[in-house]
Amino acid sequence: MTTSDKQFDSQFDKVENLVHYPWIGCNYASAPKRVLIMGDSHYTVNDEGEFCPEEYDRCVTDKEYTRGIINCAIEEGSWKFHTNLQKTFLDESDMDVEGFWNKIASYNFIQEPMKGTHEVPSLAAYETAWKCLADVVQIIKPDVCIFVGLRNDKGMNILDEKGVKYSIQTLDEKINNSYPKKGELQFADGNKLPFYMIHHTAQYYSPQLWYDFLNKEIPEVVSFLDK
Repeated sequence: MTTSDKQFDSQFDKVENLVHYPWIGCNYASAPKRVLIMGDSHYTVNDEGEFCPEEYDRCVTDKEYTRGIINCAIEEGSWKFHTNLQKTFLDESDMDVEGFWNKIASYNFIQEPMKGTHEVPSLAAYETAWKCLADVVQIIKPDVCIFVGLRNDKGMNILDEKGVKYSIQTLDEKINNSYPKKGELQFADGNKLPFYMIHHTAQYYSPQLWYDFLNKEIPEVVSFLDK
């Protein structure tokens, strides 16, 4: 079974409000391109989409929760979020799913679990997410970040408190009835992190169209992930 690299965990423990350890692929630290892929939120609901208090409690108390979800996705391929993400970067005729996750880092942006499938995170939740991300990035030093979801730019101005400069723009390229975004975080130590926001992979999503977009923007990253 594939497991997350835990070499950064002691540093993650010091990140305020970071509920779950990020998934760190076993080959991430040595990768020629360090890629961080940000999910959206954990939804603590049952198979009928109804709030599940037991799952919520497990989610907020288990720091390995995200890693467990990704392990399950690797072994069982249960959720569209993961399968469509994998199809975006991997050749469907020869998909090395385990190899893909071994190369990347990933965690869910919003730290507070959602209690319903249609629940929307609060502005405060986005602000907390950005502050957590700023700290996580300083630990794992990714070269590029890809957000799955186009609404995650909310609350970015909280980065002023962290001394992080930022820029973001919506691109004039309509894909799946939405427009991708790109931007950059600039840290006080000079480190810069380019990022992209793409349509959420869970629904109304075409892996091929978003592959084409990302391959145009960051071809070296796309090529590396599909090796």
